[in-house]
Amino acid sequence: MSASALECPYHVRGYDCGYGGPLRPFALGNFFQEAAGDSASTLDIGMEQMFAQGLTWMLSKIDIHIEDLPKTGDDVVIRTWPNGTDRIYAMRCIEMIDAQGKKLAGALYAYLVVDIKSRKLVRPERIMTEAMKTDRPLPFADLEPGLHGVAGFEPEALGSFTDSFLVMAAPRHIDNNGHVNNAFELNWLCDAVPLEERGAGNLKRIKIEFNSEIKMSELLKVKWKRCEGTRDFLSVVERDGQTVCRGLTRWE
Repeated sequence: MSASALECPYHVRGYDCGYGGPLRPFALGNFFQEAAGDSASTLDIGMEQMFAQGLTWMLSKIDIHIEDLPKTGDDVVIRTWPNGTDRIYAMRCIEMIDAQGKKLAGALYAYLVVDIKSRKLVRPERIMTEAMKTDRPLPFADLEPGLHGVAGFEPEALGSFTDSFLVMAAPRHIDNNGHVNNAFELNWLCDAVPLEERGAGNLKRIKIEFNSEIKMSELLKVKWKRCEGTRDFLSVVERDGQTVCRGLTRWE
C-alpha cells in the first residue's frame, strides 16, 4: 500500500494577489509549503513529530512549472504526495488545480532531513518508509529541482549581476527552524527582476537552490541578471559576498 495524495482547498484572497493581478509568488510558495506540511503530518513525519525525534525538515531545492495562476476569488486545490528519495533528498510533488480541474502549476521539492542539535544531515530513509512512496507521475515531466547545468552562477560571473535591493532578516521572516522561511527567499529572488524586464509579467518557472541558512538581523543583498537571448533571469541573495540562495525565473 502506498501513500495517497493529500488535497488542500484554498480560496484565493485579495492579499494573496496584492489586490489585483494573479497570485503572487510569495502566496504560491506558502500554499505549497502549507500543503506539504499537512501531508507530512498525516504520514507522522510533520514538524511536531520530527522535533520529537530531534530532527527537522529543511527545503534544499525546488522547481515550479507554472501554466497559469489564479486570481482573487478563485478556488483552487493543492494536491501533494511524497515521491520517494534521491540520494540525501526526500522528494515531494505538489500541484495546483483550478475549479474546472485544470492544472495551473506543478512542482518537485527536494528536502533534507537535519539533526537539530548537530546540524548534520540524516539519511531520509530513516523516516521515509516504503509505505510513503507513490506511483503517481510527476506533475510535469520536465521538473528537476535545483540549478544543475544552469550557467551564469560561476564565481567569476557574479560580478555581472546588477544590485536590486537590500533587505534585513526580521522577526516576520523567521520560522520554527530559527531561520528565514523559504517562501520569503522565493519572493526575494522573484522580486529581484525589475518590472520593466518581465515582458507581460507572467511568471512561468521558478528554480531555486537554498545554500545556507539566513538568521535574524542578517543584512542581505539581492541581485539579478538576464540570460542573453531568453526570457530567463538569474537572481541571488548574498550575505557578506556569500551566495545564500540563488534562482532562475522565467517571465513571459
